[in-house]
Amino acid sequence: MSLFTSTHFASACASGTDWRDTSKNILEKLEDIRTENDQFNFGFLYISDHLVEDTASIYNLFKSVLKIDNWIGSIGMGVIGCGETHVDTPAISAMIGHFDEDSFCIFPDDTETQENVLQWLKKNTPMLSIVHGDPMADRDPQELLKEIGEKTDSFLVGGLSSSRHAHYQIANRICENAVCGALFSNTLPVSTALSQGCQPISAPLVITKTDDNIIMELDDQPALDVLQNILRQHHAQKTGKDVEIFTIDLNETETSDHIPGEFKTLFQGNIHAAFPFNQSDQNDYIVRGLTGIYAQDRSLAVSEDVHVGQALMFVERDTDSMIADLSQSLNALKKRVMSERKGFEPKAALYISCIARGFSNNPHDVNEMSVIHDIIGSVPLTGFYAGGEINNARLYGFTGILVLFF
Repeated sequence: MSLFTSTHFASACASGTDWRDTSKNILEKLEDIRTENDQFNFGFLYISDHLVEDTASIYNLFKSVLKIDNWIGSIGMGVIGCGETHVDTPAISAMIGHFDEDSFCIFPDDTETQENVLQWLKKNTPMLSIVHGDPMADRDPQELLKEIGEKTDSFLVGGLSSSRHAHYQIANRICENAVCGALFSNTLPVSTALSQGCQPISAPLVITKTDDNIIMELDDQPALDVLQNILRQHHAQKTGKDVEIFTIDLNETETSDHIPGEFKTLFQGNIHAAFPFNQSDQNDYIVRGLTGIYAQDRSLAVSEDVHVGQALMFVERDTDSMIADLSQSLNALKKRVMSERKGFEPKAALYISCIARGFSNNPHDVNEMSVIHDIIGSVPLTGFYAGGEINNARLYGFTGILVLFF
């Protein structure tokens, strides 16, 4: 475990055998850098789901030992630190920092019922909201995100908890069944970046016939036939061989995890449907999984209800595409910041990534945190692997979201 510090922040991340020794490993590091006049007044706390039953104990201990009252955080199947990750093991990632007291406002539940939030909004113009949500909440988290975005007129980033047990969030108390977090005023200098983690393998298509989440036709052609042709062309391009030598017939295939023949390794878990956003100048899209293949009517099922006239393209997600897209996104962010600020000196970072990116089938995969470290540098950083990533009040999958504090 390493400690990272800057002028206003410090972070530490560690794994252990239980919540006590894991907490101790981090608190000893963070306590060492505390001084009488350090002014730390805000904390980020991410706890692995192996320790979810001890969430309240961990939160109360960090609050008491570090003497910081303001905390936000969540539960993840993995946690993130500067240049390191801890997945599927007891672990904690924490970062403490200093913000001007009037530059932020923590909300445990929704903004409508929080009088202190309403009063803060009268005096401040929020620019950024960092939020965490319960994927099992009674209300659709996407509805809550939209509501918070509309009421605060801020840019929402964050993630839904990922857990095999309880789903908790932290917002000055232990929360569940809600979306909660912190509002930050426009006086706080920040920059954000979204990494889709995928590469398009088709041009945008138009859904011309559908039934709920079943795509029956794309560009007036049977959807399954369209997909097969795209796979043939993509496989030919990847191998440098003539497209005509590749044959594929998905007639007897029931799900996207059982693709026959030479396409099995190409398709298995890697090919997804992507839905571009209208009125977006960032080539932005939401990725959803292919959940079924129906040979009888040559159709496809996706994990999202769709409608006629909606745009769709197919994308590939693997380690190479994830690293390439992440590098491109971070370098673009760095270039933009250097142009705007005449330099690049972030004081801290928050990174929220998809849990599918945390669990890798290949132990030799390039770790995305090493890419972030190489491009952003050794700055205090915390985060977690989420069950859904939040960017601009939209709920994504398979993405990585970086927030830089200056």
